[in-house]
This record gives sequence, C-alpha cells and structure tokens, in this order.
Amino acid sequence: MHSFLHRSQQNAGPWKRLALGLLAASALLTAPLAMAETPWQAAHPARAEVLQRANHLDQRIAYARWIGALTPWRAAALQHLVAQVRWRQGVLARRQGGALMRSQYWALNRQEDAISQEIAP
Repeated sequence: MHSFLHRSQQNAGPWKRLALGLLAASALLTAPLAMAETPWQAAHPARAEVLQRANHLDQRIAYARWIGALTPWRAAALQHLVAQVRWRQGVLARRQGGALMRSQYWALNRQEDAISQEIAP
C-alpha cells in the first residue's frame, strides 16, 4: 500500500503527526489574512480595492497617453476623474468611521467602470 507520507514520516509518533496537522490547519486558516499586504488593507478591503483600482486606472491612462491613444487634454481630464473618485471614497469613508458601505463601494465601482471604458485598450 502506498502512502503519501515519506518513509521517515510513516514511522513518526502521534505527536509529530498532530503537529503537522495543526501546522497545515493553521496555514489554511491564516491564508485569507496573508492576502492583504498591510493591516490597513486587511481592515478596509473595500477602500483598498477602490484605491488599487484607481492606481491601475492611472497607469492605464499614462500608457494610453504614451502610445498616443489619448490626447494630453483627454488624459488629464481622465486623471482628474480618477482623483475625484479617490477623494470621494475618502469623504464617504470618513462619514462612516473609516469604512465604506456596500452601496458606496458599488457606486465608486460604477464610476471607475465608466472611466475605464473611456480609456483605449
């Protein structure tokens, strides 16, 4: 009969197996926490996502401007709209004690979607 354990682990005592099991369980339980890069991102996932998406929109605008898909004036206007989204999420979060409500998150998401559609692929 084949086992997934190495020969040295097959003869391990029950304590070693228990320790390995606990280690595996703790790794699975802490995996969602490890996805956030900072404690702030873990505490404010909606705000972190809005800001991360705004940064990505800025990068896309800069690239579209660089390849000539956007005029300088249009790129500046789109960057201004992205800055407004950033400002708006800060204002909305301050009203709620630092967090965004789900409806506010979706409203900001729709605004970012509209900006994204105006940027050339």
